[in-house]
Amino acid sequence: MENRRTQKEIEDDLRAVIAQIFPGHRVELDSDTPLFNGGLSLNSTQMIELTLAFETFYDIELEPELLTTENFATLGSLAGLLEELLEEEVSPV
Repeated sequence: MENRRTQKEIEDDLRAVIAQIFPGHRVELDSDTPLFNGGLSLNSTQMIELTLAFETFYDIELEPELLTTENFATLGSLAGLLEELLEEEVSPV
């Protein structure tokens, strides 16, 4: 069974996760929306909350070295990272 998620589907998933854990944020999230400075304006504690939420959502664990400002710069960059990780999960080794 094919379980691959496209970057757009992952972005939609992330929008839903963000809406659930940060209900006060009323920002329109597109691929280029910054997650820290401007846009969603996450702080480091909220980044951890978001990370835990999508790790639970996808049943994956992010390695600490992937928790970079580049990977979490925008909704699109985070979705791209998750797309790669999820692809690794379903691809035979």
